[in-house]
Amino acid sequence: IYMYIFAVVQLERDGSSCKIIQQICKDNLIESKASQIECVLRVQNKQETFACFEESRGMVRTKAERLQNEHPRCMVDGNELLRFHGTTIACSLGLNGSSTLCTLEQCGVCQILRHGFSANKEFHGALGVYTTSTSEKAIDSICSSNKSVRRMCVMLCRVIAGRIHNPLQEIKEMVEPEFDSLVKKMSDQSEIEELIVLNPRAVLPCFLVMYNF
Repeated sequence: IYMYIFAVVQLERDGSSCKIIQQICKDNLIESKASQIECVLRVQNKQETFACFEESRGMVRTKAERLQNEHPRCMVDGNELLRFHGTTIACSLGLNGSSTLCTLEQCGVCQILRHGFSANKEFHGALGVYTTSTSEKAIDSICSSNKSVRRMCVMLCRVIAGRIHNPLQEIKEMVEPEFDSLVKKMSDQSEIEELIVLNPRAVLPCFLVMYNF
């Protein structure tokens, strides 16, 4: 089995990096949930994982070059975004300084860290990796599908969004290959609240924010 992640390291609660990540999450999280952050872990990705991520960026750039000036952001950096992904925790990862990944199938965070994201499982009505613009929406996506979960994780990820198709409702069966991600939901301010990334290797987890409910 290909191992995607080399290790995770828990950040010192009073350290600057931890405070920055906590603030990023708290800025778009309601106060009652913001106080329930257990800990923050930094993901130490393998070099192979970075290579796959950069390969995804290269593929997006190549496709954008064919379209010339239609998608300049894609030609620059692949349209990279900072997005959130919510998942469950079924083990002791993050508790009492634990950084050991488990092998439990029901532990969403460890499955992703061990094997990478999967685009083969339908989630929220679409095939791909579901990402959100805020940590609150990432948490809500888990709560809506699993009422009994007590611990959950919000992954702060770098995403190569590439060419985005909007709206999702127009897609009937097959997605045109030139699109790299799909809009699931837009806000009133025209912000992409929910985005489905078609290529799972285009999503790179960087930090894990653990919550206890």
